[in-house]
Amino acid sequence: MKLRNLLFRLLAGALCLVLFNEFFVYYLVLLECQWPTKPHPVNGQEPVKVMLLADTHLLGPIHGHWFDKLRREWQMHRTFQSAMTLFRPEAVFVLGDIFDEGNWVNQKEFDAYVDRFRKLFHTPEGTQLYSIVGNHDIGFHYATHPYLTHRFGKAFNNTGVTMTSIRGVNFVAINSVAMEGDGCQLCETAEKELRGISAIFKCGRGVGHGCKSVPKLEEYSRPIVLQHYPMYRESDRSCQEYDAPQIELYRERWEVISKESTDLIGELINPRLSFSGHTH
Repeated sequence: MKLRNLLFRLLAGALCLVLFNEFFVYYLVLLECQWPTKPHPVNGQEPVKVMLLADTHLLGPIHGHWFDKLRREWQMHRTFQSAMTLFRPEAVFVLGDIFDEGNWVNQKEFDAYVDRFRKLFHTPEGTQLYSIVGNHDIGFHYATHPYLTHRFGKAFNNTGVTMTSIRGVNFVAINSVAMEGDGCQLCETAEKELRGISAIFKCGRGVGHGCKSVPKLEEYSRPIVLQHYPMYRESDRSCQEYDAPQIELYRERWEVISKESTDLIGELINPRLSFSGHTH
């Protein structure tokens, strides 16, 4: 009888330990976070609640070990779903490098990749999920191919420059792989789309031309840029925090987009804010 009670206590303790570490701990940690609050809503509207993710790097069939894959994806899944339960954002933007081997896998493996991503990062009703392309999804500029771009676009409906408006807050998603500025078809298409969105904002401000043929902006506000590569900067020295890694100089068109492309984005759409991933 004593042995049975001991075994029962051990099993109960092990079960509680597993439940705490694999489920409840995520809620305990995330409960320390909260949405920023404003004493007076702007124009009587509640703030738009948006969550940003970047560089999930779901492991692929080539270099990904099954146990490493299982552990990583379970932790990401539990963290994300716990955050969805607690915070209920209106939109989630994934800022590229969704996959680790997206530019290497065949179509069947890519389809399996997409299914895994959608299961891991499923969003509840009322929360929209938007995915932005990264270099591990379609390859670096020098290595990408129209087939890879088309494949990603078919799965996620976004490979160029797109605009999303949520209750007067305007987001512009940019394929930063296409910000090379070398005149290739991918870059030319992206720049054309960027100029088209620029016309929408100019007409929204009342300074555009030919606005009758331009889609009307519901409410003008300076946009928020979302992309994978960061805007041009020499380093993160000005952003250094107490736990920051050693400062290294960034290379244009590698860790950051070029200064010319950064200036072009600033000139065309005049963003108030820019979010990115990549430099992790």
